Amino acid sequence: DTEHAVPAGDLHELFEAQVARTPEAEAVVFESEVLTYAELNARANRLARHLVAAGAGPETLVGLSLPRSVDLVVATLAVAKSGAAYLPIDQAYPAERVAFMLADARPALLLTDRPTEAPQDVRTLVLADIAAQVAEHPADDLPAVGDQARPAYVIYTSGSTGRPKGVVVTHRGIANLAAAQVDRFGIEPGSRVLQFASLSFDAAFSELSTALLSGATVVLAPSARLMPGEPLAALLAEQAVTHVTLPPAALAQQPVDGGLPEGMTLVLAGEAAPAELV
Repeated sequence: DTEHAVPAGDLHELFEAQVARTPEAEAVVFESEVLTYAELNARANRLARHLVAAGAGPETLVGLSLPRSVDLVVATLAVAKSGAAYLPIDQAYPAERVAFMLADARPALLLTDRPTEAPQDVRTLVLADIAAQVAEHPADDLPAVGDQARPAYVIYTSGSTGRPKGVVVTHRGIANLAAAQVDRFGIEPGSRVLQFASLSFDAAFSELSTALLSGATVVLAPSARLMPGEPLAALLAEQAVTHVTLPPAALAQQPVDGGLPEGMTLVLAGEAAPAELV
């Protein structure tokens, strides 16, 4: 019975409530770049207004073809604030799969950091090209959309049983997901949650929402620094990561000594964990 225990609200409403509680706390870190909750909210608000002016809104999709970065988090929140749903596109995907996803989902906009071939009816916005226009928009919060039944994002399946299928996830379950995992994983203000999963995998949303809806910090890094083994061990130590979700195959590659920071909360997911690994 969570109806009365978990605050109602869609993603950006829950995030804005957290901004009000911890405006000066670190919200997102990418290498040496850091944004507080207030700074992240302001940047997302400006970009959201630009997306609305470009045609984003309820019942529309905005494709996100961005690498792990502060801009990725800003864009994810901006799409939610615009009322649209985001379609994550992993830039490592083969061109054929990206083309299929764009043709199948038919997003109204594609937000990217580089020119990308897209269907002619998909308007592409390159972040560098719109930066000056985005900066001119007001930084205050947008009016609430207020419909938790509307789509929040669309994730495409792997296609292992045939053609990939787009799965629509609404805002309705976000508060329960975040509240349950924040409680079970012990995430709190001051925690540092690593964003490890591909944005095109639904675990990435768990990583973002549990951090940003609890006052914790989401830690992002270039893909090369997330490689299991010594690179990941070095990153976890350098960024003082307190919470990480890994598949067992990745954990198996971590050094036995120093592979995980002492006292860190580790979540295993995605596949069965062998008893020997546990």
